[in-house]
Amino acid sequence: MSRRTAYALLLAAAAVRLLIQTEAMPPYAGLDELYHVARLAFVLEEHRNPRMDEASVPPDLEATLERKWEAVPSFALLQTDWHAPAVRDRAVTPRPYVRANYEAQQPSLYYSLVAPVARFFPRTVLTQLRVWRFASVVFALIAIAATATIGERWFGGAGIAAAALVPFLPTWETLVTRASNDAFACALVAVALAVSSRSRRLAGRTGGVPPPGAETAPIRPAGTPAATTALVVAEALLWALAIAAKLYTWPLLIALPFFWRWQRASRWRVIIVIAACAASAALTMSDLTSRTGTAIGVHFTHAGGALSVVDVVKVTLASAAWTSGEHWDALRPLGIALYALPIAAAIAFSARRRDLLLLAAAVLAAFALAQTVNFVKSARAGGGEGWYWFVTVPIVVPVLLAPAVKRFPFLAIWIVAWDAVITTQLFQTWAGTRTPDHPSWLFRWGRNA
Repeated sequence: MSRRTAYALLLAAAAVRLLIQTEAMPPYAGLDELYHVARLAFVLEEHRNPRMDEASVPPDLEATLERKWEAVPSFALLQTDWHAPAVRDRAVTPRPYVRANYEAQQPSLYYSLVAPVARFFPRTVLTQLRVWRFASVVFALIAIAATATIGERWFGGAGIAAAALVPFLPTWETLVTRASNDAFACALVAVALAVSSRSRRLAGRTGGVPPPGAETAPIRPAGTPAATTALVVAEALLWALAIAAKLYTWPLLIALPFFWRWQRASRWRVIIVIAACAASAALTMSDLTSRTGTAIGVHFTHAGGALSVVDVVKVTLASAAWTSGEHWDALRPLGIALYALPIAAAIAFSARRRDLLLLAAAVLAAFALAQTVNFVKSARAGGGEGWYWFVTVPIVVPVLLAPAVKRFPFLAIWIVAWDAVITTQLFQTWAGTRTPDHPSWLFRWGRNA
């Protein structure tokens, strides 16, 4: 099979899987989706991003929040009262705005770029939702293609095969198929990592570190000086955009020193990329400070014992395996073990590239540190949300999953089969046929089920 055919099949399969998910998903079933949509709607009408303390939720979405009969219903709000009601579309009502939107805490880049796309389509509530969901699917496909590119460089065809499994990871589907800035952030990080890891000398048999006495001149990609300069500028721009997209992209900057050391990057390349990242971080924090009052958009308070460390670990593991949102569906511990242990075992018996393992460990450690700070400082239960970890897919999948798939091809069947099992449960929930009165030995339904 040619490389072009492999990528065409990869993107076709991923697009089908993601479109099935987003089309089957009831309105506002994605995590916090209604509030992301409310901010997009505000930016679409007002041509600016809202302040944290100003009313910015439009009347049609306020009607949904109030559960009014004429409004488009919200799956996340109705929860146990959801019985797949008839969903009637309605024209948008942009003003007057009613309440403040906590998603104003997010950086502005995604909303400023994506909100105007809806202007080219009929101005109805469901059409806008579909447009912004479809934009997320496009960004998700970009992230998958970039992940495949990285995996192919390090493990050949197995890297592409591992990337093809990404849309079959149930939590990743939840993260990227809703209308939100997550798919956008994942795409920018993935492409930035793909550009930064572009050298073919990366992670060779000597670990990318030149032996004693070897030539120490910087490694430069083949091509003209203009092409080399363009790649450096692209790398700097992509990382700057990734930093401006969402704050959970920042820990992945830890990957850059690895790439630069392995590639013996030029001093100017390092300076340009660092300067672009610093400028982007400064502008992002300035925007957040002006709109929210804090440089990172979140007003930290002491957790006050809201969650214990054990609780955080449990929530992280459960939501990393699968989370369907406010219905609190999740795999039970037995289900998590049956699903994850064969994958973990395959990875443990396959990962042998020490240089790449150190890279993945550094990325995961940096992200864990950021999540720990979030948990310790914030009263919100954000510190244990396992779906945020999926922004590390462009590193974790090529480093850990690709060699496992290469050595144990059955692993691909296992992951796809579990996606089918979990999706069957999820679709039953969306159809209103799965309730706490119908327990399962694999799944729980409801917070206390």
